[in-house]
Amino acid sequence: IRRPPRSTPKPSSAASDVYKRQVPGFHANFGNSSIIYPMARTKKQIIGIVAKPDLTGLDKIVKTVEECALTHHKSSVIVEGRDGITREDIVNVADAVIVFGGDGTLLHVAEEAAINKKPVIGINLGSLGFLTEAPYERFKVILDDFFEGKLIEDNRQLLLSTISNGKNIIKKTHFLNDVVINKGALAKIINLDLYIDKILVSNLRADGLILSSPTGSTAYSLSAGGPIVSPGLPLVIVTPICPHTLSNRPLVISDKSSIKIRIDSISYPVFVTFDGNESLEIDNTSELIVSKSKYKLCLLRSPDSKYFHVLKDKLMWSNNYGRK
Repeated sequence: IRRPPRSTPKPSSAASDVYKRQVPGFHANFGNSSIIYPMARTKKQIIGIVAKPDLTGLDKIVKTVEECALTHHKSSVIVEGRDGITREDIVNVADAVIVFGGDGTLLHVAEEAAINKKPVIGINLGSLGFLTEAPYERFKVILDDFFEGKLIEDNRQLLLSTISNGKNIIKKTHFLNDVVINKGALAKIINLDLYIDKILVSNLRADGLILSSPTGSTAYSLSAGGPIVSPGLPLVIVTPICPHTLSNRPLVISDKSSIKIRIDSISYPVFVTFDGNESLEIDNTSELIVSKSKYKLCLLRSPDSKYFHVLKDKLMWSNNYGRK
């Protein structure tokens, strides 16, 4: 004898109301007003911490992050340099990376974080901090906002540098800020040939050359006289360092173009530096090509953080110079 399927009893009106209030994302109407219960984070998060070397008070920072992580779905924290954890481990395993330091500390993890598609939160402990612009005093608020899903994504385009000596590729690097070609310790001018889309644009004699992304426009390029560029624009900035010919000015080029630099200096060394971190010596058989990378770095920021607010504060614009 086949029994009819057991029907699931419908909850009472009162029980149904309680159930609805507990469902994330449920939309409820109260008279003329409407309230949306936001989707809560239900997944346990692994938070990676990267800090500048010899940071004073790191233990206190880690403890605060761990307490906040445990409060939100018992998430866990891993720290670079502890229990054998490396920077590579963090960008591979963590769901998000928190950087405590200046822009230089963030640049150390930018390439690997972008390749592994891991978001980065920058907490500024340096002097300027265009990338790590969130002040240390607000890091608890930023952390709570992250777990509650309130931070917004600020995706920054990386560029790709390829160094070769004819047929062989010596090095490929994805960089966020800039790649710099400069001379060694000797106070000599170096000779560089600049090609854009296979067209020889300039035979440059200078102390060096900076190829910068829009994100890097507020870094070394700015000090060398380059323009400030909004980070969302699809551009590459080419800035000579102390050019011998004053008509060699900074260029702003589409990131769809291919930029090639050939070295024409023979008797003394020339170096290439990527994001101020890694340096490589090259010679007159080498050429460097810069193009758009397929990767973007996801920076997580407070909704209140606006690029031009940060720019104005960091560069101390609009101080009114004592005007009332």
